[in-house]
Amino acid sequence: MIKNKLNWTLSHTSDCGKRPSDSVPAFLPEEIQLSYARAKGYAPYTYGMNFKQFDWMENEYFVYEAELDFAVSDRQRAFLHFGSIDYRYRITVGGRLFADGEGIFSPVYLDVSSFSGQKTIVQVIVFPVPSHKGEKPGRSEARYSCKPPVSYGWDWHPRLIPSGIIGISELIIADEADPLSMDLSYRLSDDYKKALVSISAESFSENGTCTLTVTDPDGTEIYRNNIRYGGGGTIIVIESPSLWYPRTYGEQPLYTFTVISPESGSLISRKLGFRRSELVRNFRDAERFENGFPKTSLPAPATLKINGTKVFAKGSNWVSAEIFPSLITDRRVEELLKMAYEANINILRIWGGQYICSEHFYDLCDRYGIMVWQEFMLSCNDYPDDEQYLKVLEKEASSIIRRLRSHPSVVMWSGGNELFNSWSGMTCQSHPLRLLDKLCYELDPDTPFNMTSPVQGMGHGTYVKCTADRSGETVEFLQLLKKTDFTTYTEFGCNGGAKPEYIKKYIMDDRNYFDCRPENEVWRAHHAFGAWGESRWLGREEVEFFFGSYSGVDDLMEKSLYLQSMTYKAMFEEMRRRWPECSMAVNWDFNEPWPCAAGNSLINWPCVPKEAYYSVKEALRPTLLSLCFDKNRWKAGEEFTGTVWMLNDSPDSIPETECEAIVRYGATEISLGKVKTPECSARSNRAGDGFSFVVPADITERFTVCLKCAEHGEYNSEYHFVCRSD
Repeated sequence: MIKNKLNWTLSHTSDCGKRPSDSVPAFLPEEIQLSYARAKGYAPYTYGMNFKQFDWMENEYFVYEAELDFAVSDRQRAFLHFGSIDYRYRITVGGRLFADGEGIFSPVYLDVSSFSGQKTIVQVIVFPVPSHKGEKPGRSEARYSCKPPVSYGWDWHPRLIPSGIIGISELIIADEADPLSMDLSYRLSDDYKKALVSISAESFSENGTCTLTVTDPDGTEIYRNNIRYGGGGTIIVIESPSLWYPRTYGEQPLYTFTVISPESGSLISRKLGFRRSELVRNFRDAERFENGFPKTSLPAPATLKINGTKVFAKGSNWVSAEIFPSLITDRRVEELLKMAYEANINILRIWGGQYICSEHFYDLCDRYGIMVWQEFMLSCNDYPDDEQYLKVLEKEASSIIRRLRSHPSVVMWSGGNELFNSWSGMTCQSHPLRLLDKLCYELDPDTPFNMTSPVQGMGHGTYVKCTADRSGETVEFLQLLKKTDFTTYTEFGCNGGAKPEYIKKYIMDDRNYFDCRPENEVWRAHHAFGAWGESRWLGREEVEFFFGSYSGVDDLMEKSLYLQSMTYKAMFEEMRRRWPECSMAVNWDFNEPWPCAAGNSLINWPCVPKEAYYSVKEALRPTLLSLCFDKNRWKAGEEFTGTVWMLNDSPDSIPETECEAIVRYGATEISLGKVKTPECSARSNRAGDGFSFVVPADITERFTVCLKCAEHGEYNSEYHFVCRSD
């Protein structure tokens, strides 16, 4: 099999019926915006207001052209392969229409063998970005398409809408017996002792055969036989399969399936892991029945069960690593996922409304034992019961499911983000969600499906460090959290600014930096103001609540980051202490697709950890001493009370543990005495001794409470607080 890249040019026109001009080279895969930015010398779009330089492209038609010049033998065929075209497209070869469609996630194969021996022009027309008549500018413009709505503007993403040939584009010349694709699916027996694997392979010829081999996780070949292309596929049985588990719950064994042409040696190889994933009800649900009937709508099953073992899922929401998918390199994915792994994360929710991640992303999650909650590209919209929309949705969703279902890390599906909320208005009877449920059941029946997130029993928010309660009094999020009883927290956030040096490097110059006002368009465009409330993400009012004041932009940023780090640690550990009543803690969010001056993320774009990353890393350790307390802001003279817990996600029992409680501020360190936690069995948490002290009057602004274990320093924890004198 030979794969050839083509030399493409790109031009544009406002009228599809007119010949375009202004041709520039296009080095695919890349978005239209990036081709023009390079050719025209555009300034970096991530800096300042430069992203606005692409606004003119939204309503243009763009035309790609390349020349085909190839020859094939009688036993060969030639195909044009496009991995991803974003979004509405029309393809002609030699002036003949070969494809007219829309979508992003379904590859396109076009048989062009008849053009062998003649020079021919292939043309791909990409239409203006999807919008809908009557919709206001914003995410609702995407609701009649499968275009990710995040591109139309979000509180962490500017309005910058990618389009073009964003996946691989190549001319494939292959023998008729060469494999073009392979599809895998499987079912585990109830006792996990057998895996029935269905394998189907496709080639240019429907009558040919290929050789299928299977190797186990140790590399030992356990199956070899010839199978036919096409048809209903081949089913094989693997006895006593090694099972895949999330990290700390077991190993991550992967089998290798390979189909190879015995004539040419061309092959396709894929990994497959075996696991059964379930969503089961929280045990408290029994309290919600009266005479056998529910008192109200029951919370949705939300505890993940992998191969019969209940798992506490702790992690973060993942958003696209770049605005333009073609810029997401394997190296970037590796950097970010390594950071997630090192932060003790075992689940990532792939937030709905964005692009689907690369194959390399899921491969790494398989290897790292990081579970993936995969949502489809629907978010915060009322998607229609429209025949054309549903037809495209079915094609796109089917492609996504078939691509990802062999990855054991993909442990659950969801229709999308916040689709049952007041701003979207969908229900479980909405046809798009019924369709997605059907497709997931048919194509991946052993992986659970949720209509959306949140559903009954799940918590979304809050996303700030403090807020007004119903009485109007300002209270900390930790105080509100203690009054909730959600079975899962699938989004919760803690806002914070970015480091001054980061902002000056990636976002704005000194003049703009020191002009930190809502009226400054650069601060506003990079989400410090107006993103979700006028100044929520920057959190000036919160800094004033905790500290009383700040002395300039540098001080504001430092205090904002300190509070974000302090609060995230308290949030995660509070949720962990509630296991098994609470079974999931997933913050908003892990990363960002471009430089944000303020937000909820743990990692600034492109791969810069914030202080909060390190506090979350500490909070998610498998085993740690955890301090339960009431609030993070204190006044001198108040009595601080705390209870020491042992949190144990490990498979081992932890014996009775003694530690010392210490309060530290400035150069002062005061021992509060020894405290103990009782024996703590595997996968459980236990409360231990409590202690108290009066907050000293000589604390100027901040203090730390430390839990130090002489025998096991790996259990040690530190907690940061703010002290107000007024």
